[in-house]
Amino acid sequence: MQFCFVLIYLFVIVVRAQDCKVRGKKCGDDEQCCGGCCFDGECVDTYRSCLTPFDVCKDHPCVGEENCFAYKPPECRGCDPLPLCRLKEP
Repeated sequence: MQFCFVLIYLFVIVVRAQDCKVRGKKCGDDEQCCGGCCFDGECVDTYRSCLTPFDVCKDHPCVGEENCFAYKPPECRGCDPLPLCRLKEP
């Protein structure tokens, strides 16, 4: 009987441990991501704390008709997003 309870308990732990989202999946908060952070509604792998703000465009100046956007380098999964400027869409 105890063996059955142990098996059920282990099954619940395994199922709950897999209840997270990986890089690139939609999320609502950091806890939904597997070891990463939720940035702009998407899970990202990062080396930084999820408690620090991810708004890389906040203090990044763009010139004239350009808008700042956060670029996530695909070749560096743990790198922070980079602030880049591009022309506004008409």
